[in-house]
Amino acid sequence: MTEINGAEVLVDRERLFKALPSGEGLHGIITTDRADGVLYVLSRYEDPEWWLPKSKSTGNQQDSGRKLDFTRIKGTQLQAEAKIVLARLIWGEHSLSNSSIKSAFHHLVSWLSWLREHGIYSQEQVTPLVAVRYVRYIHGLTSSHKPGKPLASITKWNKLSAVERCWQFLRDTPCGFDHPWPESSAYALSGHDGRSRQAKTDIIPDEVLRTLFQHAESLLRRADELLQHRDTLAAFQYRSKNRTDLNKEKARYLKTRGWDQGLRALNTTLRDLRDGCFIIILATTGIRAHELGNIRRDEWYSEDREGERIYFLGSRSDKTHEGKTSWLCPEITVQAVKVLERLSLPLQRELNQAMEAAKVAGDYEEITRLRSISGTVGLTKGWSQSNRINLLGYWGLNKCLKDFAKKLRLDWNLASHQFRRTFANYVVHHKLGDLRYLRDHFKHWSLDMTTLYAMNETQDLELYDEIYAAFDGKRHAIVGHWLEPDTPLSGGMAGHIRQMRSRSEKVRTYKDRKEMIEAISELVYLRSTGIAWCTNDTGVDCAGGQCEGCEHGCIDDTHKPFWEGLYLQQIELRQIDDLDDSSSKTVERTMERCEKVLTDLGVDINRLKEQLTDVDVI
Repeated sequence: MTEINGAEVLVDRERLFKALPSGEGLHGIITTDRADGVLYVLSRYEDPEWWLPKSKSTGNQQDSGRKLDFTRIKGTQLQAEAKIVLARLIWGEHSLSNSSIKSAFHHLVSWLSWLREHGIYSQEQVTPLVAVRYVRYIHGLTSSHKPGKPLASITKWNKLSAVERCWQFLRDTPCGFDHPWPESSAYALSGHDGRSRQAKTDIIPDEVLRTLFQHAESLLRRADELLQHRDTLAAFQYRSKNRTDLNKEKARYLKTRGWDQGLRALNTTLRDLRDGCFIIILATTGIRAHELGNIRRDEWYSEDREGERIYFLGSRSDKTHEGKTSWLCPEITVQAVKVLERLSLPLQRELNQAMEAAKVAGDYEEITRLRSISGTVGLTKGWSQSNRINLLGYWGLNKCLKDFAKKLRLDWNLASHQFRRTFANYVVHHKLGDLRYLRDHFKHWSLDMTTLYAMNETQDLELYDEIYAAFDGKRHAIVGHWLEPDTPLSGGMAGHIRQMRSRSEKVRTYKDRKEMIEAISELVYLRSTGIAWCTNDTGVDCAGGQCEGCEHGCIDDTHKPFWEGLYLQQIELRQIDDLDDSSSKTVERTMERCEKVLTDLGVDINRLKEQLTDVDVI
């Protein structure tokens, strides 16, 4: 690899940039990277493959995500035109991430391949008619993941943008062409309207997440035992020479240590332990796959807040360019990170040895690669690349998660990105009073999320936005249900809501019902008391559990099971012979409260009493 200084890079780039329009003298430095303070050349313009710098990749991105292989484009002229476009894209005013450049290259290859298939060997032959034919072709494509389903509008936009990008970057060259669609744009032709849509990512069902989490936690409890077996095995001095005898000797030794399931079973269980730790971290923090990959040793901390120990997990977020970020987490998350640190220790030692070998060889690219993943807790060893140490990437992580779910016989196509939205959904349920979610799945996490997220300005604020986006969705659903004409209501707010229903029929001030619900929801503070919805945003004049009589309380049919259960309890209490006068009066008052609410909610009280009589309650 060639060492170079920054001045040489700038001079060469300026010369090459000026040479692009004429097509003469197109050779020189296209990309560079740095290792141990040394700047070196990654790729030259004339190379058939260009490599993007590791420094602009997310932590868990595979090396293939940095390669631009121009041999994928057939025809030397089309290859030459592609290089002009990519050079100007890389050197553009706005610094793009490697993934953005790689995506642009992928769509460019599709466009140029289509041209060649249709007998066009240079883009100077492109006319608006050719471009329109390409639009028709794109509209006829279907999703590779869901056969028969048309491409999403955003995908169409990205594909058509490749044509506009070529028009923009080739205008001053001999292969330039007129605007592909003079009266339109890629944006308009794609049908993409840019408005926010309902989230497409699935929320992991309760029963699936519960099974995943419980199994992961059971493995975490066995971590010390499993890692002791592994470490003891590594320190044992073996006599066997060939692999078969060596494995048998290891199995016999493990049996003397209390592990009688064999060597393969131990390795499989250790791998399951690693994947279970990934699931615990994803489920309890909502972090993205690459942020999980960027977690390094000892990147967590805790603080004492008024006698309560609060934990934070640190990592680096590349997607939003936030850099170092932290996430609020329960203690079990930190426990999972500590186990991953121990699991990855042998691979970290191998990485350190590989780093020294790369320094001796002067392999600056390998030094850069190893330095970028050193200290991470998601190290793995690849089979296809000379057994070298890598960071578990996005696709590798998802395969691990799917295998983990498959072993538990779960009928769910598990993926890492589902955990983020699932996390936000559970936090919203917690915010709205359903403590079951965080208590059952994440144990001791019962603190107020809003307060805690406001404590630390280095936290993942985008995740905070997603939590409140999910909260808004839940609030819109609740208010929308109230405004349905046949939804029974009780409580002090019920009358106001009924007036709102009739008013919305007479005054057409909203474009549609959805807009009306969103507008009204924004005006409503909402939390759950367990027996009702509370709209009191001040905390003053709270009725203290008497929600049915409070002007801020609204009870809808979703609360009916609670009030029926409370009514049943009072009837049972009334049958107790030795109740004193004060207790009897309390029971009678509570029964009156229940009867009022249940009647408002459409329950026939006499019929309910008959049903209770049928089961020998009275």
